[in-house]
Amino acid sequence: MRYNQKVLIILLFCCFFTESYGQKKSNKSAKKQEIQVPQKEYNSLEEALLNRKNAFILNLENQKLNAIPDGIAKLENLQVLKLGYNQINILSDVLFKLKNLQVLHLNNNRLTTIPTGIGNLVNLNILKLQENKLSSIPDEIGNLIKLEVLQCGENQLTKIPGTIGNCKALKTVDFFNNKLEMLPPEIGQWKEAVLLDLNWNKLNSLPDELCQLTKLETLRIEKNRIQYLPEEIGNLNNISELKITDNQLVNLPESFGNLIKLEELYLTRNQLIGLPNSIGNMINVKVLDVSLNQLETIPESIMNMQKLEELHLNNNKLSEIIGETFNILELRTLNLSMNRIVRFECVMHKCKQLQSIDFEMNKLTIFPECITNVTSLNYLNLCKNQLTDIPKSILKLEGIKQLLLAGNQIVTLPINLYQLGSLEVLDLSNNKLQIIPLNFSESKSLRQMDVRENPFYKWHLKQIKDRILVKELLAD
Repeated sequence: MRYNQKVLIILLFCCFFTESYGQKKSNKSAKKQEIQVPQKEYNSLEEALLNRKNAFILNLENQKLNAIPDGIAKLENLQVLKLGYNQINILSDVLFKLKNLQVLHLNNNRLTTIPTGIGNLVNLNILKLQENKLSSIPDEIGNLIKLEVLQCGENQLTKIPGTIGNCKALKTVDFFNNKLEMLPPEIGQWKEAVLLDLNWNKLNSLPDELCQLTKLETLRIEKNRIQYLPEEIGNLNNISELKITDNQLVNLPESFGNLIKLEELYLTRNQLIGLPNSIGNMINVKVLDVSLNQLETIPESIMNMQKLEELHLNNNKLSEIIGETFNILELRTLNLSMNRIVRFECVMHKCKQLQSIDFEMNKLTIFPECITNVTSLNYLNLCKNQLTDIPKSILKLEGIKQLLLAGNQIVTLPINLYQLGSLEVLDLSNNKLQIIPLNFSESKSLRQMDVRENPFYKWHLKQIKDRILVKELLAD
């Protein structure tokens, strides 16, 4: 009897398990089928109205519409409405009756205002308003608490309402190319934001609350009038893209060095007089461009940025560079042109990848000997300095292809300069040379040589033309 009871219990359990498993499997299968069935996108209102209960997506882009058709209000289940690339200048109330709308494209129209009714669309996830003529956004935008993407680029907005802080689900925010002069502190409530585009506005500063957006990965603030960054900018340590060129920055806060996920940093066209020592903590940066500023010194901590491949410091006020500042393993390009450098004495033994150095338009009177240790170099520009001679040690640059020495005070050249076995272009124009070695014809690689605007003896100039046989000889 007991044996039979046990068997019965086991059979009941198996039946229950089989039924439960089958039901779960059936549910999963049903879900898969549900996901696999795509929702139809209607391209005409008339067609959508014929199946209004199942009309979820309506695309009326590029149909030369001047207004929103009244019939749209009958599509009560509509979730996606695309009205971009039309000629709509007014939004009628019929739009704001679509309570189930999740995606609304109104970009590339002629809108000048957004009615307060926008606040009725509380289920919106995506709102595209870029490339209109909007000058303001109503406070009711704050009702859109499910909004994740807001694109308002290329309008004429001068301010953003503080209520926008209620849109706490925002992840992507675009106000590119407007006329914004300030941001409301309420933006600090966008805790989910990963992208914020404020390029091409008139911002003078950023609110401290911006530093609370710790999930932010992309911050674009190019072409504004920003004079300083918040002290706690370093809290944004998930930033991997930062566009900050064309502002009026004078200094950077010390916390700036906490942005360790950055791989490219462009600080071009500001008014920076220095960089914080903490910049050396940004060990993942591969491109650093601080050109067109007012830098008088650069911190030696840059040498800690061992992944740096490009360093652009041109158009500053640097006068002296010594020590291990540029002793960087991965460095490939170093641009120091248009500074005031009179002394360059750097340890560069780690620079095994460095291919290009540009010193054009500085005040060097002595050839920087340390450069001759960079045997990987193939481009060296020393034009428009005050050099008087070239040392024999230059022959160590066995890989040099372009050697540009125009606009100096050079009087003599090493007799065996032709032995630079990779040299293809040699520019000696506009110097003080009266005589040069005639053995350049022995070079197997030299294809272009420029010796114009030198005070050569007439008899020697004829020798140059007759005996230096290169593919392109430029001589007066």
